[in-house]
Amino acid sequence: MQKCNFFASIFLSLLISGLSEAKTIVLNQVGYLPTWPKVAFLVNSDGKTKNAELLDATDKHSVFKFKAGSNKKDPQTRDFLQELNFSAFNKVGRYIVKVGDVESHPFAIGEDIYQQPLKLLFRSYYLQRCGIKIDDTETGLKHDACHLDDAVIAREDNAHKTGDVVPSTGGWHDAGDYGKYIATTAVTIGRHLALYEDNPQFFSNYRFDIPESNNNQPDILDEMQVGLDWMLTMQRPDGALYRKIGGDSWPKGLTPDQNKQMRFMYPMTTPETAKAAAAWAMAARIYQTAQPAKAAKYLEAAKLSWKYLEAIDKQVFDYKDGDNKGSGPYMYNKTDNDLSLTYDWDDRLWAATELLIVTGDEKYKNYIDKTLPAAPLNPYEWKDPSAMAMAQVLFHPRLQTYKKWRSLTEKKFIARAKKLLGNIAVSGYRIANNRFVWSSNKITAEEGIILIQAYRLSKNRAYLDAAVAQLNYLLGRNHFNMSFVSGVGTNAVTNVSHIYLVAAKAKLPGLFVGGPNELEQSGIGPKNLGPLSYVDDAKSYATNEYAIDYNASLVGLMGMLMQTTYPNRH
Repeated sequence: MQKCNFFASIFLSLLISGLSEAKTIVLNQVGYLPTWPKVAFLVNSDGKTKNAELLDATDKHSVFKFKAGSNKKDPQTRDFLQELNFSAFNKVGRYIVKVGDVESHPFAIGEDIYQQPLKLLFRSYYLQRCGIKIDDTETGLKHDACHLDDAVIAREDNAHKTGDVVPSTGGWHDAGDYGKYIATTAVTIGRHLALYEDNPQFFSNYRFDIPESNNNQPDILDEMQVGLDWMLTMQRPDGALYRKIGGDSWPKGLTPDQNKQMRFMYPMTTPETAKAAAAWAMAARIYQTAQPAKAAKYLEAAKLSWKYLEAIDKQVFDYKDGDNKGSGPYMYNKTDNDLSLTYDWDDRLWAATELLIVTGDEKYKNYIDKTLPAAPLNPYEWKDPSAMAMAQVLFHPRLQTYKKWRSLTEKKFIARAKKLLGNIAVSGYRIANNRFVWSSNKITAEEGIILIQAYRLSKNRAYLDAAVAQLNYLLGRNHFNMSFVSGVGTNAVTNVSHIYLVAAKAKLPGLFVGGPNELEQSGIGPKNLGPLSYVDDAKSYATNEYAIDYNASLVGLMGMLMQTTYPNRH
């Protein structure tokens, strides 16, 4: 089997190389707001192209002619890329870029062109809900209520005996599997609630066609409550959080309702406890007006978790071999070996920041005082969510009196943004993230968010241009000429690694996949090829699986770009 996988990897590498000989035009297949920079690439150009034009996508008559730009070899893919910059054109419509006989996929220019992609990305959460019957007319997906017996205590602790049943229905299936995890649920909620809190009006009129769409609460808040309320079922009476629910084996070939195996609630960890506390603290203030009783419950849960953490001054992670047989590890391991997974103060920093905002209590300030100065700025994710704490320090109205915190945090954002600009200058496809690991696409989206935040601090347009470039890469301006979101763009990923979709022989639009991964642990795609280590294959869980936190990052990038006014070009 290993030999087969090796030769398959070589074949894919040769196939990628062979495909790259043909000239293609790659661009953001959704399109551009009128004020955005608009840059496509002619791939495998000989540099001799002088002219390009825009065609109306309906009848292909020419609407705009422009000069082709310089030619550059991308060191990561070895593609020759010639810049096609049509930023001067801003008329609303649907178009194609043409160079000679080569035409791009169609794209749009307009103010509202991201409403449908956002709806698809967001609506996927409803279709990932656990414990309810799904019968969706828009996608045709359907299954009976699933995992109604969640969950059985995996190991005895001070709250329960092994084998005790603790009702924990609800929540979301995390990814292509049916596990439910505090780590990804909490950061998913955090990204969405931060986006909403930054501009509530922006999402107040967004309808995502979920069962709650006709109530008086924005759909984004309705959906996030699915995760918030499920996390409440995972909290012990002392405030600690069990970390995940999963079975002893992967439920391959089964739809959610067919997965009848016993599912276990795995023991507590301090990182998960802190992340849940942070998400609940956010919810306590955001739901206060519409649901004061529920907001109070979230705040009570957050405070209880912090009280538990106060009594423990180091990371605790109750794990035994076998805990990850049928569910994702979400812990330090040979794949996820980031330093941040060896401590939990990054998680606690996020929790303390959110609790300070909602309570004003001095003890949370004291924790931030001692922790923030040495905290590195990394992309926001389950491995290290402290970037959310730092963004709150910079932008949340209730923290603006902490001048010292703001000053040192602003330096971290500008320093990282400058580093990202350096990465982009080297990358032909202008990718800010140069770590092609598991979920590299999510990291790219989060680096884009950091660039937007750096722009908000400095008003340096280069940062905002760079943020748009990350969205362009993810939605088609890449070596594969492919949108990494199913059902979004003319040439979008189609073979998402997703147990339910494979079992049901179905498709689901709005799933954002992990992307290039040099280690490619599934043994399906090519390894050690940087941004070329990707394959659109349902068996490649290491590059082509979706996860709830991936979608959250792309929703965050799209939403923040849509809310940011572009400066005038001179």
